[in-house]
Amino acid sequence: MIDVFSLILIFLENSLALDYPYNFIAIPYITYLVYKRNVDSIFLILLAAFIISFQSVSFTIAAMAGTLFYLIFHTISRTIAYEKYNLPLIVAIQILIYGSMVYLKTGYFTFQIFFKLIISYGIFNYLYMKKDDKFFGSM
Repeated sequence: MIDVFSLILIFLENSLALDYPYNFIAIPYITYLVYKRNVDSIFLILLAAFIISFQSVSFTIAAMAGTLFYLIFHTISRTIAYEKYNLPLIVAIQILIYGSMVYLKTGYFTFQIFFKLIISYGIFNYLYMKKDDKFFGSM
């Protein structure tokens, strides 16, 4: 259910006419899928990339960015747990990777954008972590 809701939110997020590609929901969702380590995760990441590609980015670039996030966070997941005490570190890594990718493409990254990313990535990562606690707490 969380996957369907997240994909709908990603679609709505990419339907908005924004001057900067924030991806408030997509980046935390991809990170959540990596830490979830489910067989469906790769399919859902490609589906999220397909939805993101509707905005104006080609599917190939969106899939490559999703794959890059997957590989980086899969490597990081070996040492950093997807827990609330690691939230600032995970958000910082997300902003560093995504911000540098977008800055290299557009050459535009301000403190205001940085602040928006901190707030939004923090909130959505926290929500996914809270959902994840309920999942792993029942095992």
